[in-house]
Amino acid sequence: MAFTMKDIAKIAGVSRQAVAAALSDVGSSKVSEKTRERVRSIAEKLHYVPNQNAKRLRGGSSNTIGIYGVPYVSVLAQSLFYEISMGLSRYGYNLTVSYGWGEKASEQAIRNLLSQGVAGVIVTSEENPMTQYKLDSVPYVFSPPAGVADFDVVVDHAAGTREAMKALVKAGRKSAVFLVPSFMGSFYDEPSRQKYQGIVEGLKELGVAPSILTIVECGGEGAVVVERLRQLAPDVLFCGDDYLAGRMLSLLQSSGIRVPEDIMVVGYDGLSICDMCAVPLSTVIQPLKKRADHIVSLLLDRIKENNLSPEPAGIRLPSYFYPSASCGFSNEKIQKLPLYNLYSMLETNWENPL
Repeated sequence: MAFTMKDIAKIAGVSRQAVAAALSDVGSSKVSEKTRERVRSIAEKLHYVPNQNAKRLRGGSSNTIGIYGVPYVSVLAQSLFYEISMGLSRYGYNLTVSYGWGEKASEQAIRNLLSQGVAGVIVTSEENPMTQYKLDSVPYVFSPPAGVADFDVVVDHAAGTREAMKALVKAGRKSAVFLVPSFMGSFYDEPSRQKYQGIVEGLKELGVAPSILTIVECGGEGAVVVERLRQLAPDVLFCGDDYLAGRMLSLLQSSGIRVPEDIMVVGYDGLSICDMCAVPLSTVIQPLKKRADHIVSLLLDRIKENNLSPEPAGIRLPSYFYPSASCGFSNEKIQKLPLYNLYSMLETNWENPL
C-alpha cells in the first residue's frame, strides 16, 4: 500500500499543508521543528515515497534520472547502470531503468520514463528514441554500444584489440582468428567490426590479415570450431566476448590443444570470470567506470543549463588490453583474493579492497 501526505497528516494530527512544509527539501518556517521531526518520523515508518509527477507540476525539480537501454549483454548493462547509479547518488539523484527492444518498445519505454517526471534521460541503445520520436523534452545523454551518428559517449572497441594484437606480435605471434557468434547482421555488428579492425591494425606491420570464424557457420558445434582452427592454425584466437573465450579454453584443452603454447586466447569485455578460468584469461576491458563518469558529468551539466538540444559530445573512450596466462603473461592480480564482494567486472574489483 502506498501512503500519501493525507495519511501522514491524519496520523500526525496536522494539515496536509503542514506535512508538505515539513517534508520540503528547502525547509519552511510554517511548521515548528518539533512538528517537522514528528512528521518526518511518521513518513519514514510508513516508507512514504513522494509523487514526483505532482512535485514537478508544483514547480519542483525531480531527483530521478531515467535510463533506457537494450540488454544486449546483461552483465555489462547492469554493471554500467550500477556505476551510473553510484555516480548520480553522489549528487542526490536516483535512477529508474526501462528496457525495450524494437522501435515500438523503445518509444513506449521512453514515454514511460518521461511520464514519471524524470529530470533527465540516459540512452544506451543503438538508436536514440529521444530524437527519433522528437521526445527531447528533458536533457539527455546518448551513449550507444558503439560509435554511431551524434553520439555523446562511446567505447572505442578497436583500441583494445589493436593494443592486444601488437603486444602478441611483439611476443612472436604472426596470425590470428576472430571468433564471433555471427559477424554479419548480428546485434553485435558494429562493435564486432571495430574489434576486428583493431586486430587488422595490430597485424598490419606483418602484412597479414586475421581470419573470421563464426559460430553460425560451424552450426554451433564446438568440435567443428576446433577442427576449423586446426585447419587455419592461428597463433592467436580472439573471441567476441569473455563468455565465448571461456568456453573455447575448455574445448581447446579437451581437444589436446595447449593454451598458450599452441594458441593464445583473448576475450573481450573485462568480466571477472577471466581470472577464474582454469587458464586465467587475457581480455580487453571496456572502461565502464569512465563511461559512467562521463555520462553523469555530461547529463548534470545539461540539466543545469536546461539544454534540450545539445551538440553531440563525441567522447571516445579506449578499451585496453588485460594480459594474463592465456597469452603467456604473468598476472599478479590473480594471486589476491577478495576480502569482501567479488564484482562482475575486473575494473570494479580493482577499485575495491582486495
